[in-house]
Amino acid sequence: MSKESYIPQYLDEPERFLIFTPDELIAVVVPLAICTVVLNFAYGLVVAGVIFWCLRKVKQGGGLQRLLWIGYWLLPADVTQLKATPPSHLREMAG
Repeated sequence: MSKESYIPQYLDEPERFLIFTPDELIAVVVPLAICTVVLNFAYGLVVAGVIFWCLRKVKQGGGLQRLLWIGYWLLPADVTQLKATPPSHLREMAG
């Protein structure tokens, strides 16, 4: 089958380079290149693998919504600046 007549299996299937989507490719290549220059190729592979695994886990269950949830619970209230929700350090509500 030629490249011009490729039909994806699903309509929302992302474009892939080898086995990576474009954002995963950037998340793997950049740390691999930096760690190869600064430290060692083996360290670069490990760091790129960990970042790739973490990115896949984040994208698997909701993506941006999960990041906002993690940010709400882990970051100070001044950073998130959410007006409709109380600060996360208040565990008990009166009333």
